[in-house]
Amino acid sequence: MEPNVVLSVGSLIGLFGLFYAWHKDAKSTSNQITALENKVKHLDEKLKQQDSAIERINQTLIKMDLKLTRIDTQLSLLLEEKRDRQQNVS
Repeated sequence: MEPNVVLSVGSLIGLFGLFYAWHKDAKSTSNQITALENKVKHLDEKLKQQDSAIERINQTLIKMDLKLTRIDTQLSLLLEEKRDRQQNVS
């Protein structure tokens, strides 16, 4: 075989191998990107659920704080009335 033909065939095989490697790498990268996009979507949904749960907890804590404040106020009033009665009795 003539050297130029051998070099040309070798170059073509090399280019084909290079294209195949590039295509395989691009496909792998595409799969990784798709997997990462799915993970990001899942984490975003999870974050929204956690935000909702935190908001509900916050609202519950606010309600508990109001109830505790009312209880504290009522106890203070009862203690004050008790002291007033004891002072009136004395």
